[in-house]
Amino acid sequence: MKELIRQYIDKGISRRDLTKGLTAAGLTAGAAKTIAQSLAPPAAAQTAAPAAQPKIRDMKGTGGAMFTQQLKAAGVEFIFFNPSTADSPIFDSLVNEPGIQLIKGVQEGACVAMADGYARASGKLGVVIVANVGLPNAVTQMVNAFKDQTPILVAAASVAQESVGREAYQEYENIERVTQPITKWHWVATSTAGIAETTRRAVKFATTQPSAPVYLSIPENLLRTEGQTQIYDKSLFEVTMRVRPDKQDVEAAARMIIEAKNPLLSIGDEIFQCNAENEVLELAELLGLPTAGQGGSLGFWTKPFPSKHPLYLGTLLRQMRFPGDVDVHLNIGSKFGEQYMPGAKQISMRRDPTSLARGAPVDLGMISDIKIGTRDLVDAVRSLATEARLKEIAGERLARAAAFTTKLRKMLDKVIRETPYDGEITMERLGIELEASLERDTIWVNDVDSGKRMDAFMSWGPRDKQYLGTGPNVLGWGMAAGLGVKLAKPDRPVVSVVGDGSFLFSGPQPLWSISRYQAPITVLVLNNRSYNNERNRIWMSGGAQFQAGRDMTCYLGSPDVDYAKTSQAFGVDAEIVKDPRKIQEAVLRAKKANADGRPYLLDINLARNGIGNTSTWHPAYSLASKRTRKV
Repeated sequence: MKELIRQYIDKGISRRDLTKGLTAAGLTAGAAKTIAQSLAPPAAAQTAAPAAQPKIRDMKGTGGAMFTQQLKAAGVEFIFFNPSTADSPIFDSLVNEPGIQLIKGVQEGACVAMADGYARASGKLGVVIVANVGLPNAVTQMVNAFKDQTPILVAAASVAQESVGREAYQEYENIERVTQPITKWHWVATSTAGIAETTRRAVKFATTQPSAPVYLSIPENLLRTEGQTQIYDKSLFEVTMRVRPDKQDVEAAARMIIEAKNPLLSIGDEIFQCNAENEVLELAELLGLPTAGQGGSLGFWTKPFPSKHPLYLGTLLRQMRFPGDVDVHLNIGSKFGEQYMPGAKQISMRRDPTSLARGAPVDLGMISDIKIGTRDLVDAVRSLATEARLKEIAGERLARAAAFTTKLRKMLDKVIRETPYDGEITMERLGIELEASLERDTIWVNDVDSGKRMDAFMSWGPRDKQYLGTGPNVLGWGMAAGLGVKLAKPDRPVVSVVGDGSFLFSGPQPLWSISRYQAPITVLVLNNRSYNNERNRIWMSGGAQFQAGRDMTCYLGSPDVDYAKTSQAFGVDAEIVKDPRKIQEAVLRAKKANADGRPYLLDINLARNGIGNTSTWHPAYSLASKRTRKV
């Protein structure tokens, strides 16, 4: 009885649980209620600031409760889940726990994508609970999180320990090993008392930079079993990686870029992950550094530098049109920015020691938090040159870069003027209309390959639209990730952009979650009835498909799916857009729905482009025609 009262006072159990425990111990219901009321704090105390929670507290309860209480102590606010019978003790423990909000998905991959979107936008841990038998569904989206270094904890209630190896219902032997190539750490809990510690370890590994998914398997018998443990506050196992680079290395790098005749700056996703956009922009402007991004974007799955800035050149190439032969290449935060350039000194500042200098030679490599390291580099530059000299260096470099980027802008303006308003909607026209329609603080969640053709017609950067995509581009991510992003940034407009292939890849099931949780986001389905970029890449090889004019794999018409009707079946208002002159009107209706707290979907019928774009041929087959009797 004393233990129950202590747990209640320490807020380890609820008042309802205290009353239940007292009656189970032999007290009458009336006596239990009286004791609970006597222990309640007075009204004045209830309005006062809550006392600080102890950093380590004892706890008694089920393994499921240990798991959730340790997650709460680690600062977890959302759990994305797909239910199964075995993990019910976890959800039992949340019945009277207001500190964690459950977000349900109806397929495991969608749950992981939601958590991924949330983690990318918030910088916090995304937690997913999936059915043990459904883990393979989750794995596809774990690939995106692993390659892009997103902090995700995926947990499953596995087969009870006494059933392991007996071919139990839904048992996979050693299923956790499936996750090994795409996780930073994977583990199977071995005791109820150890669940809290194992959970802490999983959180630490997932969130310690460079981040990555982890997988934790907890046998269902351990989740049901009562035990005693200790819950740690996150401050006791949180490992900061705000590492400062070596001072001598920073000064050496600063001298090299000051004295360079033809420097180049390349930028990547670690800038966004370390919240270093302002520092990198300050460095680029301080020295007039021409800046290039990766893979047709400004970073890779982010755009951490203003795309309309006169110093921004476009895609990083081994042989740059401008500034020509580079003599010093400074790479900040890009996994793919360390490119061998003949005659150039390569400097690379990264937070990830594993991939630094992995694929190309680096003359000076620095491991650092990007925000701290870039600030140190700025300070070093200022200490090594007078303000007058820096202005002279930056002015000359900026003038040359601006002359080049001004020509690029004029060419783009010409394309914009000549892009027709009539006929089918092109990617170019759609990008132009969206740029004119969307709010500047929109978060653009991209899950479509061919849709990246719109990027050049839109403005991106830390003071403009924020871009979030995926590096490996495993489809089926975008709609679910959009919900996760909105959870992280409820006051920002969120637009989730998916192709028709991506929509079909995930199935419409993310719409179920978007509808249930009243997520006011706009979903754009870029519907060209094809895996358009795939067909172009395949046919450019000049193989048999190109020679015969037969698209064996990529056509998505027949049936022509009505994505608007599909959306409406889930309670999400939608419309089809076919006329380029009607795009802005449709976007305004979507924005109005979002302002009213409702999601909205636009099924945008697009023209296909490229080789074989007009062909609707596909290898047709009719099962109905093969029947020998009608059944």
